Amino acid sequence: MFFRSKAAKPAEQDSSAAVIAGVVDRTQATIQFGPDGTILTANGNFLAALGYGLDEITGKHHSMFVAPGLAASTEYKSFWRELASGRVITDQFPRVTKAGETIWIQATYAPVQGPDGMVERVVQVATEVTVRRRGLQEIARGLEAMSQGDLGVRVTLSEQADIAALGEAFNRSAEQLQKAIGAVALVSEAVGRTADEISRSAGDLSQRTESQAATLEETAAAIEELTSTVHSAAEGAGKVEGIVSEAQTAAERSGRVVEDAVAAMSQIESSSEEIAKIIGMIDDIAFQTNLLALNAGVEAARAGEAGRGFAVVASEVRALAQRSAAAAGEIKQLISQSKQQVASGVDLVGRTGAELKQIIESVGTISAHIGGIATGAKEQAASLSEINLGVSQLDQVTQQNAAMVEEASAASRQLSSDAGQLTREVSKFNGCRAAAPSAEVIDFQRPAAVPVPDALPLAQGRGDF
Repeated sequence: MFFRSKAAKPAEQDSSAAVIAGVVDRTQATIQFGPDGTILTANGNFLAALGYGLDEITGKHHSMFVAPGLAASTEYKSFWRELASGRVITDQFPRVTKAGETIWIQATYAPVQGPDGMVERVVQVATEVTVRRRGLQEIARGLEAMSQGDLGVRVTLSEQADIAALGEAFNRSAEQLQKAIGAVALVSEAVGRTADEISRSAGDLSQRTESQAATLEETAAAIEELTSTVHSAAEGAGKVEGIVSEAQTAAERSGRVVEDAVAAMSQIESSSEEIAKIIGMIDDIAFQTNLLALNAGVEAARAGEAGRGFAVVASEVRALAQRSAAAAGEIKQLISQSKQQVASGVDLVGRTGAELKQIIESVGTISAHIGGIATGAKEQAASLSEINLGVSQLDQVTQQNAAMVEEASAASRQLSSDAGQLTREVSKFNGCRAAAPSAEVIDFQRPAAVPVPDALPLAQGRGDF
């Protein structure tokens, strides 16, 4: 060690103790008790603080300085037992003056032991802290009132500078908190009203969205059914188009057959004319044969018996010629009738061909129109399929929107409930409405001056010794 202390001489120790004792006696309130609490002596500071004379307290018990309830308590008896056992106790204690007022002291009770180690007396060294204690109790009262929701509470400033600074800080904090809670109250009410409006609007929107979703679902079902119907119509139109095309092909084939029939009839008419010519020729041959047979009979008659056989032959030839002429006449008549009938048939077949041609043209026009209808039906079916897909997607989105609107409605109801809860919580604070006339942002700068209310009654102390 660099420094060594030298033991003080007994004379120096006694001088130092006397100096310290003098300082303590001048600045502190001291009193001495026996181990059982009997008052032995007290200095002037103590007597002045309590308002007693020395002769009024000497020989009496310490309990005269405390409230009757405290003096009769087990804690008070335990307090003196601990002092008698040699324990030093330091704390703040309430004491009752001769006038009945309560003051507070910051005191140390120090037992003094004798040569035998037993406690001979107890010395109390104290300083009055009533002003400080009352200042702290005033701030405690303000804090208690604030904890109960009274934001309008203000504390009386203490005479002690540090406690006064604490009181000023408390008053400023209370004022700013009052303004803040007032603004929160107004904002919470505004939020509550807005949340209620949002909740009502969300509820209405939810109902409308549900109705729209139901209508859209019905529309989607109707469009889907219409799409199926149009698909069926398109398929039917396609089948009809095929049938009409086949009919047109068959009509065209029939037209060609009629044309062939007309050509065949014309050939038959030509053949009939040729046959008529041949029959005319046969008729001429029969006529000539008849003449020859007649001449042959005349010549046979002239020949007599020698020409009789030739006459018979001539007679037979004549009969055959007559029969051939008759047959040729009948055939000619039949050919003439057949020619007339063939001409009538040619005319009918021609008229049938014209009608078939007109039918073919009409069937072609019908086929073209049905083809257009089938094409339009296919296009409509494709468009309706796209519309059906779009409506299905729109229905799905609408259902999702309906679910989201329901969630938003539930969230707005929860927001309204939370805003109501916030309003109820804010309403627990008293005096915040008048301090916040508007919901503007509050400036938390230090105010220029802090109002100090009238003095409040002293709060009761906790039962200290």
